[in-house]
Amino acid sequence: MAIMFSDLRSFTTMAEQMTPQENFNFINTYLQQISPEIRKHNGFIVKYMGDGLMAVFPDGVDDAIQAGIMKVEQLKKLNQSRKINGEIPLNIGIGIHVGDTMVAIIGDANRMQADALFDRVNLTARLESLTKYYGVSLLISEAVVKRLSQPEKYHIRFLDRAIVKGRQEAITVCEVLDVEVEPVRSLKIQTLPIFDEGLEQYCQVNFANAQDCFEHIVELNPADKPRQIYLRRIQELLKNSLPANWNGVWKFTQK
Repeated sequence: MAIMFSDLRSFTTMAEQMTPQENFNFINTYLQQISPEIRKHNGFIVKYMGDGLMAVFPDGVDDAIQAGIMKVEQLKKLNQSRKINGEIPLNIGIGIHVGDTMVAIIGDANRMQADALFDRVNLTARLESLTKYYGVSLLISEAVVKRLSQPEKYHIRFLDRAIVKGRQEAITVCEVLDVEVEPVRSLKIQTLPIFDEGLEQYCQVNFANAQDCFEHIVELNPADKPRQIYLRRIQELLKNSLPANWNGVWKFTQK
């Protein structure tokens, strides 16, 4: 089944400025806005973790993707109300992966709760945390892309081949562009061919060509953070000797 982790961005900073009661009111308002989308798309909320949650979708990845998109849409509506009240907009990070998973009860006789325990669950949590690094809203694994019944329905951008901290194998990280607000979404779709060409040149160690591609995106979409990340990586790789058998995979040393 598909696994989803989501987390509210910069909540700790916001919480510092609220009373305990205001914190609970805020979190419940937020969760009441987005949680129904999981159930509407055949999902099951395994647990809440403050401003974050974990959910599973037994019928597969299509439900999970649709729930993720609609969660962001509901957040946009909530942000409209916050804007009227002079409050800062909220941002969310969502990670989705898929694979064999077991949901069961853990604890003891006096305190029990549902949980999902497996390597794929941990990897999904890593994907969610990487949304902060890439500056995007929804990340999915290549395994999710391959299991979509109609992948052409979505605008999906390949972002990286990466080894997250605590793992040995690389995972392919992809971004779902459909959740982005306008004009960010349109700009990312417009520059998608240039970005893909830059990645291909980067993986083939044609760093000069890759740099040209990513710098071209500056003219069209300067706020695109993944483009900024690759320009920094190229400078770092040119400054240091290229590792033996380098294949474009980036290894993270922090969570």
